[in-house]
Amino acid sequence: MKLLFNIFKSLFLAGLSLVILTSCSKFQNSSGIHSIVFTSNMNGNWDIYTILSDGSNQKRVTQDEGIDANPVWSLDGKKIAFQSDREGNPDIYIMNADGTNPVNITNNSSNDMMPAWSPNGKLIAFQSDRSGNFEIYTMDTNGNGVTKITDSGAEDTNPSWSPDSKQIAFQSRREGNDRIYIMNADGTDVKAVTPGPYISETPSWSPDGDKIAFSYFGDGIFEIYTINLDGTGMLRLTSTSNGEGTPSWSRDGKMIVFTSSRDGNWQLYTMTSDGSDQKRLTNDSASDGEPNWGP
Repeated sequence: MKLLFNIFKSLFLAGLSLVILTSCSKFQNSSGIHSIVFTSNMNGNWDIYTILSDGSNQKRVTQDEGIDANPVWSLDGKKIAFQSDREGNPDIYIMNADGTNPVNITNNSSNDMMPAWSPNGKLIAFQSDRSGNFEIYTMDTNGNGVTKITDSGAEDTNPSWSPDSKQIAFQSRREGNDRIYIMNADGTDVKAVTPGPYISETPSWSPDGDKIAFSYFGDGIFEIYTINLDGTGMLRLTSTSNGEGTPSWSRDGKMIVFTSSRDGNWQLYTMTSDGSDQKRLTNDSASDGEPNWGP
């Protein structure tokens, strides 16, 4: 009896180990695949699409006659914020990840654009010209509590949250050409990060909080760079004869998705965070852009 028990015990443990190893293998094989949301006119109108980071499972999310653009994921991946002029002028909307139940949360006669969802899920930053020129605002995710946090009199645009939701990076012309700045989430303590006089735009804060990826016009063409928050360690990641822009970090900080016209039309590409292993993600005859890397 004892021998039979030991044999059964050995078989049980062996089977349990196989289950664990199989489960871990499945997790590891799928853990690097994430959803990316982006904008494309591949069906004759600007709509929102999603695609997996390995280039598979592309889906059209919106189908509206208006222009839907600049989509961003919520923290949990269940919602997408975006801008649309489907009611006459650009407003900020939130919808389910499958495109259902779109809700206009700004509903303002001015131009409300470029939503950025805070990593803690509580706020959305956006740019609006409701005071005469583009400034950065924040609001609750239901559209309440709208607060103007910049007032430079210049064009302040393209907000991007720090991973702890305490700061915002943004693009501004307050000192001439567009540069990247950071500030506290209430608009205080504004500091320039990128050098002048060349144009810097579309900042994206790294998940570890140490760097900002952006597009820079330093050599007469827009390329993707990263830089430390104190302005040191500026590193060029792309180098082509065509433009590159709108970088977005993967949530583990290992990858960056961006747009490039290197192959003739604007498409999505991915690369590691040091600029290596650059791969084309989308492959169509349209223009694809404004990617945001999600869960």
